[in-house]
Amino acid sequence: MLLIIGLDGADWRILDPWLEQGALPHLAALRARGTWGDLRSTIRPESSIAWSTFATGVDPGRHGIFSFSAQRPESYDIHLNTATSIQRATFWQHAATTGKRIALLNVPMTYPPQPFAGGALVAGMLTPSLRSPFTHPPELQAKLLAAIPDYTINVEQTGLNLQRFIRYTTQAIQARRRAALWLLQGNAWDAVVVVFTATDRLQHYTLHLLHPDHPRYDLGEAERLIPELLAAYQAVDQAVGELVQAAGADATILLLSDHGFAPCARAFLPNAWLEQQGLLSRRPSAAPSSGLWRRLRANPTLRRMKNALPLLRDVRRPPTLGAHLAAVDWPRTQAVYSPTGGIRLNVRGREPQGALSSAAADRLATALSAALLDIVDPATGQHPIQSVHRREELYHGPYVSHAPDLIIEPRRADANPAHNTIHEFDFGSDFLRSSGDFTGNHALDGIVMAVGPGIPVGRIKHARLLDMAPTILHALDLPLPPGLDGDVLPFWSESQEIKWLDSDESPAPGSTTDHALDNEEAAAVEQRLRSLGYL
Repeated sequence: MLLIIGLDGADWRILDPWLEQGALPHLAALRARGTWGDLRSTIRPESSIAWSTFATGVDPGRHGIFSFSAQRPESYDIHLNTATSIQRATFWQHAATTGKRIALLNVPMTYPPQPFAGGALVAGMLTPSLRSPFTHPPELQAKLLAAIPDYTINVEQTGLNLQRFIRYTTQAIQARRRAALWLLQGNAWDAVVVVFTATDRLQHYTLHLLHPDHPRYDLGEAERLIPELLAAYQAVDQAVGELVQAAGADATILLLSDHGFAPCARAFLPNAWLEQQGLLSRRPSAAPSSGLWRRLRANPTLRRMKNALPLLRDVRRPPTLGAHLAAVDWPRTQAVYSPTGGIRLNVRGREPQGALSSAAADRLATALSAALLDIVDPATGQHPIQSVHRREELYHGPYVSHAPDLIIEPRRADANPAHNTIHEFDFGSDFLRSSGDFTGNHALDGIVMAVGPGIPVGRIKHARLLDMAPTILHALDLPLPPGLDGDVLPFWSESQEIKWLDSDESPAPGSTTDHALDNEEAAAVEQRLRSLGYL
């Protein structure tokens, strides 16, 4: 069988010290047995784009996902992307048409769960709650929760101190391990895909603990919490070891992350900068968000009180996706940094209240690219922006027009954590500030390992996340559909012929099951994504 394990955001730079100390024995043993190396992510290296690329093996311009949210055509409205937004068939949909039996657990961008023949799916991070229909087939949900009553979709950091957050996340990892083993052992699967997103969640908030040169580093805090953090990684390591053992000695194992991680300490606010440049205007009458809800979100004690009261526990603020854009005075605005993943220009004929002709928009894109690269952070003396791309430079395919006009890549992997930067959507008097509780940000290079029959011990270079779907189909001895942008990775020592379908017999993507999120569900998902800096 084929076992695919995803460790969201895993990075060799974080794992290597513990691997060398012998603290992660199962991961160390797996790496010693096979081929391993870096795995280049997407630009941007954000989970929605990255996992959709993993699933489909095509460029974002072909699968249509550029962020967790998208802008409706001829509108300023922003909506959440879900599994039904992916415009290309996934590798498990391809495999199912051949009779292969595939099971998936916690893969991002799989909610709402889309049926596929002979398969099982437990949806991932976009699942609003355990009350939402998050499995295929539907009856799997009750069986899973009966077998694993403490199964957790996601641990929300808001309202928790760092120690409790790490401990609760460790418990969630242990529950995910038991769920994965339960699912793996329940049927004779051809392939099982399990993703642990906890590594990503932990690294957003804890990387300062591992870097004495980080501005937020505190020796006492590090000595107190690093053992707790290591225990969380050891729970992941235990899960890997038990899953590999359960898969059997003849199994092929692929382990990967969708991107890497690096410490960061600074935040760049593109909308605050655009406003200072006179390119974005806000309406003076725009009402601020409710003071009550602001205090509930910001104050851990108030949030715990809310969650403890039965009548208030499930009360959520109405969806606020793109709410900061509601204040924008569109006729007087030329550009805005959007939750859709970059700067969107306000073009006449494309936006409802466009302020720029196509020619003026092109000139502004050129000027903005240069101006963004020229910004210097006075606190560090460094350029916080690493690169700026026009969407046509990065993406190819029928959905390129869904991407923002300019994609801004922050400084992600400087050796000095104080120089690395995240982006925030807020407005403010300053467009550069401390990243606060976010002390880790996504990096371009994740990890990959392959172990199994015919796979030698050694290193692999130039592997891409884009290559995983064709590699997985090849590992299942299936012909590849035409139109893939990825390649089969050379994991096998003996050349195996790559088979192709004569014509595109791909299953249709899109919504066979389209569970529309209600206001409460949308608010839950938006809050989760906002706590991770995605909105």
